[in-house]
Amino acid sequence: MTEAKSGPRISPPNPHWEQDLVLRNSPPSGKADAWDELNHLDPTYLEFSMTSDVLRGLMLCLGLVAFVFSLLGMGLIGPLDSDSIDMGTLLLVGLPSLVLAFVGVFFFRLDLCLPKDRPVRFNRRRGKVYANYYTWNHNPFGRWAGGVKVFNWGDLQAEITRHVGASGEVITQRYSLELVACKPGTFEELDRFRLQQGAQTTKQYEEQWELIRRYMNFGPEGLPKQNLRNQTPGFVDCLLFAMPWFAPTEMGRRTRARMGAGYWFMAILLGFMFPLWLIFGLGNFVVMRLAPEASWPLGADEASKQ
Repeated sequence: MTEAKSGPRISPPNPHWEQDLVLRNSPPSGKADAWDELNHLDPTYLEFSMTSDVLRGLMLCLGLVAFVFSLLGMGLIGPLDSDSIDMGTLLLVGLPSLVLAFVGVFFFRLDLCLPKDRPVRFNRRRGKVYANYYTWNHNPFGRWAGGVKVFNWGDLQAEITRHVGASGEVITQRYSLELVACKPGTFEELDRFRLQQGAQTTKQYEEQWELIRRYMNFGPEGLPKQNLRNQTPGFVDCLLFAMPWFAPTEMGRRTRARMGAGYWFMAILLGFMFPLWLIFGLGNFVVMRLAPEASWPLGADEASKQ
C-alpha cells in the first residue's frame, strides 16, 4: 500500500510529508476499507465524510467558559464608581474581559456556523472529484463562506503527512491523508486538500485510499461491504463522540471490533478524562442539532451526483 520512503514524490515537497501512497492507477493492493466514513456509495458516486475532521462541541463548551469569565470580569468593574475606575483597572480587568467575550463569540460561531459536514464526492461517471469546503478566519464578525473545488481524478495522487505536537514532556503525533492535484502527466503540485486527519497510525489512510482507488478505477463491484456513516447520530453517540469505544450502540460495537486489544488500552488511558469528555459530548449533541447542513453552489450538487 505504500511506496518506499526514499523521499516525497510530489514537487515541491510538503514539509510535513511522511509517505507516498500507491499511485492512483496502480493495480489493487492491500486492504480496502473506508473506516465508516462513507455517506453514500453507488455506481455513480462515492461520498466521503469529513465530519470527524473537527471535534464538534468542544468549541461550544470553550466559548461558554470564555463568556462566564468575561461576565465575571465585567461584574468586578460594574459595582465600581466612575471616579474609582482608573486606567490600571481597565487594563487588568476590562480589556481581558472584552478579549474573552470576543473569543467566546468566535468559538460559538465556529461550532454553530461551520456545516456539520464538508463531504468530498468522487464521481466515477464523470471522472471528477468535488471537494466541499468552508473558509473561516479569526474575525468572528467577518465573512465566512463555503464552496466547492472540482478536480480531475486523473490528476490526483495521495500522500500522508505527519504533524507532531508537544505539551510539556508529552509528545504527540497525528497523521493526515491529503490528495494532491498535479499538473497533467507530472507530479508537480497545483493544489491539494485534506481528506482525513487525526489518526495515530497510517493504516487507516492506506486502506481508505485503496478503497477510493478501487472504486474509481473498477467501480463498486468487488469492494468489501461498507457500513455507511449515520448522518443523524443519536444522543448516546453524540455524548460519546470522542470515546466511541464506550458506546453501547452499533457505532461503538464496530469501533471496538476494529480496535481489538487497543480498546482496553484506550479505555484505561482516557478513562480518567471520561467526565470531561461527557461535557464536551453534551456540546456535540447541541451542535449536531443546530449546525447547518453542507452547502453546495448552484449546480454543483446536481453535477456531483449525476
